[in-house]
Order: sequence, then structure tokens, then C-alpha cells
Amino acid sequence: METVLVIGLDTVAGANIATCLSSRYRVVGLTSGSPVSIQGCETQTYLEDDVETAEYWLSLVRPQWVVYCGVAAHSAWSVDPANFSTKDPVLAVRNWVNAAELHSARFTHLSSDAVFTGPWMFHEEECQGFCESQQAEVIRAIEREVSLCDNTLIIRTNVFGWTPASYGQGDIEELVHSLTEGSFSKLDCYRHATPLLATDLAAIIEHAYQERLTGIFHVAGGERISPLEFAQRLAKTFGLTVPALPRATVLNERSAGFANGETSLHTRKIRRALSISMPMLDDGLQRLFDQQHNGFLNRLNDEPARQYEQEIAA
Repeated sequence: METVLVIGLDTVAGANIATCLSSRYRVVGLTSGSPVSIQGCETQTYLEDDVETAEYWLSLVRPQWVVYCGVAAHSAWSVDPANFSTKDPVLAVRNWVNAAELHSARFTHLSSDAVFTGPWMFHEEECQGFCESQQAEVIRAIEREVSLCDNTLIIRTNVFGWTPASYGQGDIEELVHSLTEGSFSKLDCYRHATPLLATDLAAIIEHAYQERLTGIFHVAGGERISPLEFAQRLAKTFGLTVPALPRATVLNERSAGFANGETSLHTRKIRRALSISMPMLDDGLQRLFDQQHNGFLNRLNDEPARQYEQEIAA
């Protein structure tokens, strides 16, 4: 059985990827945040992203595949821009990717659609419609650092999914709660992206790993949508109150700033490389809903399956 080292279990992407891969690989997951337990995974915490730490874990785990979920792996719709300045994310990824290369492990880095901005829609990998914010420049610097090493794959995406309960309520949990309570004032209809369910992302990057893809690929949902429209579609899937569209206002200038504009991704390159199609949003939202009852959340939170879930599985 091959070993996968997932760095960043405190991200939605990292936690969901580790959960998905645990049935087919030996998965070791690391977090620099609070400890977390995921069913079928060996989970550990670490303090620093320095050379010694990266070398220690690669020597100890001996993975064939490293999946790195740093600050850029957070959905650009929700990540706090201040997270890009609390530590040095470029130096951190340099240490991990160099250690992976030294131990001949393949390296997948989850990056962000927020390197781009409008007015372009459906950005291709070579698109030059870059966002000029400091955070977007950091993400591009991280990508350049990763690309200097062999056997590296960079995935630009924008994920949504459940958060392990030990980290409290995540974005989806808070959105479901706010829709249940009838409060959703923070949603907007100006930003647009192509969000993808984290477990769908896990399946696609596993396929990419098996096909030994390298370079930069866009992996995203099949629909371009705003945060407000996303909430409306989620509410419909979950049987909750569907929020009404706010009164539209005229924008005299194009939206500026990190993740405030158009970050939708074109996925032709990955679709051709793997002969796959990208999931539609309603399909992803239905899978998200089903994960509450089909045992996935129990695995994500390392909890025993409830009786009715065991009966469904049987």
C-alpha cells in the first residue's frame, strides 16, 4: 500500500482529501493547528515549517506522494487575507517541496483561483489576467517555488466542503446555520468563481497522481456562480429557506482586491489529460448533503457510525 502525506488537515481540502484517500492508501496527516482525528488516518501536529521539520517527517513517513494544503488551499471566498502575512508561506512550501524531492516523493500543491481577476471569465492556465493584490502575488510566488522542483503538480481550485468538528464551524456549517436562521446578509452577487466539492477534488487529484501529471492544472466545478447564487442552490438542496437576490447596484468601477472579482477557471487542460468532465454544482451539493447521512462525516470526525447509517450501508 502506498503512503500519502497530507500537510494541512486544518484546511477543508486537506481534511477531506485525507478522509477520501484513507480507504486506498496509508494516509499520514499533519496539522500545525489544533489536533484532529480522522478515521483511517495517522494524524499528527507539528510546530514549524522549517527545514528540519520537513526533513524529519519525510524521513519518518517515507511517502510516495505528498499533498500540500497551505494557505492557498483555502477557498478564496473565505480565507482571511491576514493569513498570508502571519508566517512566510513561500519559505514553508520551499522546505516541504525540497524535502519531497530529496526523498523522491511526488508533490501536489493546492493553489488558488484568486491569482486571477476580471474582466476575463474562465481563465486558462496561461491567462495573464492576474490579480495585483499582495495576497495573489504571494500565491504566484508559492507556485513558482513549487515549479522549480521535479515531479510537482500545481492544482488551482476553489473548494467547499465540511470541516472537522474539532475545528468548530467551517464556512459550509456557518452558511447552513445562517440559512436555517434566515440571516445571510454577508453574501454578494459580484464575485464569481467555479467552486468544487472537496471530495470531488480528491478523486480528480488521485487520478492525476496515478497518471503522473506534472505542471499547472485548473480543477474546478462545471458552473460559474456568485456566493449568493451558491447559497441559493445550497438552500434548495438542503430544503432550507432560499435567500432572495438583493437589489442590484451599478458598479462604476471593476471590483478590485484579493478574490473580489472574477476568478472562474477554464478546465479544458485537465479534462483532456484525464478524459473526464467536471462535476456540476447541483451534483456536488447533493453529495455534500448526503455526506451528513452516509457515514462520511463520521469518518471525517473519527466517530462511530450511527445505527441508521450502518443499516443504509448494509
